[in-house]
Amino acid sequence: QGLLAGEPEKAMPSLYPAPYPVINRQPTAGAVWANFNLGDIAILTGTTLGSAVFGFITGAPIRRPQMWFCGSLGLLAGVMCAHQCSAQRLMGFRANPRECARYGLTFPAKEDIPPRNWSVLTDSWYRKE
Repeated sequence: QGLLAGEPEKAMPSLYPAPYPVINRQPTAGAVWANFNLGDIAILTGTTLGSAVFGFITGAPIRRPQMWFCGSLGLLAGVMCAHQCSAQRLMGFRANPRECARYGLTFPAKEDIPPRNWSVLTDSWYRKE
């Protein structure tokens, strides 16, 4: 009921607050696809082509069907990975300076950005003591 009642604090998919500015707490699939950038498309294309080449190289007796099958699995994996990256940028769980500029939000200063590979449970950056 919390999601349907319009309570945004219950809409976050994590127990911890987003370290970057939140643009959309509950992005729809259309909003996520519209937010794809060149890096997301490169992930999608790279996994598809890499998997197709792998399928062609390893599928000795039936190369072409194996290539299409592995390419399809790579496309599926690429779509899921790119969709996740784009959604995380919209929800503030991944760095999003371009999205902040597009929507008129201010991106945090360098000292307010969490360090690379930080953990909420073990790092003092989150607690700000």
